[in-house]
Amino acid sequence: MAPNTLQVTIEKLVQGGRGLARHESQVLFVRGAIPDEQVSVVMGARHKGFQEATISNVLAASPDRVAPPCPVYEICGGCQLQHIRYEAQLVQKAAILRETLARVGKLTVGDILPVVPSPDPYGYRSTVRFVVFRSGKGFALGFHREGTNEPVAAAGCLLVTEGIRKIAAAVSERLAAQRKLPLRLESVEIRHSRSFGHSLLVFRSDKTDKDQAGQLFELFKDLPDVVGLVVTSESNGRGRPAQRWVTGQDWIADRLGDLIFRISDRSFMQANWRLNELLSRTVADWAGAAPGLRALELYAGIGTLGLTLAQAGALVTLVEANPYALADARHAAKSNHVGRCRFRPLRAEAMLEAVKPGEYDLVLVDPPRTGLSAECLKELLRVGVGRLLYLSCDSATLARDLARLCEAGYHIGRIQPFDMFPQTAHLETLVKLER
Repeated sequence: MAPNTLQVTIEKLVQGGRGLARHESQVLFVRGAIPDEQVSVVMGARHKGFQEATISNVLAASPDRVAPPCPVYEICGGCQLQHIRYEAQLVQKAAILRETLARVGKLTVGDILPVVPSPDPYGYRSTVRFVVFRSGKGFALGFHREGTNEPVAAAGCLLVTEGIRKIAAAVSERLAAQRKLPLRLESVEIRHSRSFGHSLLVFRSDKTDKDQAGQLFELFKDLPDVVGLVVTSESNGRGRPAQRWVTGQDWIADRLGDLIFRISDRSFMQANWRLNELLSRTVADWAGAAPGLRALELYAGIGTLGLTLAQAGALVTLVEANPYALADARHAAKSNHVGRCRFRPLRAEAMLEAVKPGEYDLVLVDPPRTGLSAECLKELLRVGVGRLLYLSCDSATLARDLARLCEAGYHIGRIQPFDMFPQTAHLETLVKLER
């Protein structure tokens, strides 16, 4: 064994998908490891409470170890679990969830339902954002090397749908042929409709004008099945406003069950659209959606969850601060003839301040990765709704918020994880709480 390596045994996976091992009194986080494996590792950066390490040799491999199919898996920061058999990924994610609830929230939970697998372990993403970088004499698409801003060529990402891969290949070919672009292109997002087969491209630049946007549109105007091109630049905080130029549509449409949703470029789009359909049905089932149910949905987005409740007969108030997402939700309600909906263009905290105790039977929350704010939690507890559904995309903030809710009188009824992002350490979790 080389003098700068250590031999360790992996105890478990922790949030982020890294293996935890110990050497003397030092905790090591090891990328690309699997529990119970014996590995030799090279020590990396030190942090408060732990040290990073990378595998130099697998001495005793887990039966769940597989060869990652992606050629840039070892350096790209997008995936963390391709080296683990998919069925075992689901088991490990459930274990990480349970460990995080106990460690962060000091919660001892009963049964956690088995993780609902993605219908597609690969090729599931209906939306992806590539960074654009100089490559040779032209330009290329890719992602960032893990933990850095260094680009990695990855236009053939295995997580995206076949439709996106075809579009990405065509975009890559044209970028590679350009020695100079009309604007400083930072990234390109591709959104694809599984149901209708069309795509939307959103280009992001640090600054642009009409002529530059027009030249970029000319470069990509005849891509097959692309219904719209959008160029955006964000405000630089120095008085220059954000700019946006569009040719064709600035939205795509996709089907969720028997509902059709318009998803505009400034609205959030769930990446795993097929599993999102099962999630929406599960939410409606757990809510007991039926005529007479009064439901409040916070962080409603384009309405995929709330409109499914309303379609089943519930009276639903959808609350969303993003005006473009709320416009998409209104459009979906009207075009699908879903009644019994009310729409509020408010932040969750502002809406809750106006809610009276007893006004709703159920509250559904789907907050961002940061979880519920302290103000939001305070108002939820004041309202004291009998049933609460919490959909989380981050186990640590979920654990923190569940601890606060349980301290205040709620108890956890059911926990159902969904594997929205196979091959990565991310997990979507639905929790039912009752007073």
